[in-house]
Amino acid sequence: MVKHWLYRIVGISISALLIYLLIRRVDVTESIRTLGSANPGVLALAATVYLCGFPVRALRWRGILRGQKEISLREISVPVLVGHAANIVLPARTGEIYRAHLLGRHASTSRSGAMGSIVVERTFDGLMLLCLILAVLLIFPQTQFLGGAALATGGVFLALAAGILFYGLTVDKSHRMLDWMFGLLPERLRRFAGQRTGAFLKGVRGVSTAGGYLKAGGYTVVIWTIEAAAIALVVLSFGVMVPVSGYLLVFTLAALGTTLPSAPGHIGPYQYAFVLALGYFSVSQETALAVSIAAQFALIGSITVIGGLLFYREQLRPATAQDGAYEPESGKEGMIHNQGGGK
Repeated sequence: MVKHWLYRIVGISISALLIYLLIRRVDVTESIRTLGSANPGVLALAATVYLCGFPVRALRWRGILRGQKEISLREISVPVLVGHAANIVLPARTGEIYRAHLLGRHASTSRSGAMGSIVVERTFDGLMLLCLILAVLLIFPQTQFLGGAALATGGVFLALAAGILFYGLTVDKSHRMLDWMFGLLPERLRRFAGQRTGAFLKGVRGVSTAGGYLKAGGYTVVIWTIEAAAIALVVLSFGVMVPVSGYLLVFTLAALGTTLPSAPGHIGPYQYAFVLALGYFSVSQETALAVSIAAQFALIGSITVIGGLLFYREQLRPATAQDGAYEPESGKEGMIHNQGGGK
């Protein structure tokens, strides 16, 4: 709880600082007037395109979870939408925890296993972001768009991917080491930790073949292409034309901004990313700020509203006997040496 409050304070501080820097440089009144020049039809199309990425996200997560349980697209779609909306509102991507919980409620799966699969999913997204960062560095080598924070973010995801790959290559040895470590704990704690860790690691091994990596990677490319197209449409709705590299720059900085601690809705980093990227192509700061606000309402706002409505529906849904039955039972089943071992 203290960690979440600390993250929230840091996020609000970063958002406040970036908003202050923008207000000092931008005529906000002019930006508000510019908002009225956006083409509402194109904005609606942008929102529709953006929302089309979520069924693909559901398909990707379903494929990663297939090693644990065959789950229908309908069962997995609501957790994806609600979890993504919760990430926008809550600090430190806490929505991922609720996503795992909601999947367990809908499909009677292990919450720990779902969290393991989410780590894999986010690693693919992180590697995609790293590829975009490298592309921007190659296309714009003389600019200072990306600082140490961007490269550090890419480094974290690269290290996470290396860890997942290393675990996949040393499953048996890793499990023996963990079994030895848990053997030092008291019986009840050893059983609890072994069950949860075993289920989590089984989720991490949701992608363990070359075909599985290619399929998840392909879904990731499609997802990010859809989201980039949605942002490009928002820019075009204001009649702003930039080269293809410009749309890539806007999307990369906007995506990077969503990884930073911030106030709910990515307020601050999101606006700063648009102003910085579009400013490189001589788009006025007032127009760039207006574009960012439109993108925030049309894209981030649309998924937040849909996810919020689904969350409200979930709160009205009566509890069932299966709602708490998706963690492994006690006993040997679920212990590390029986979860995802080498074949």
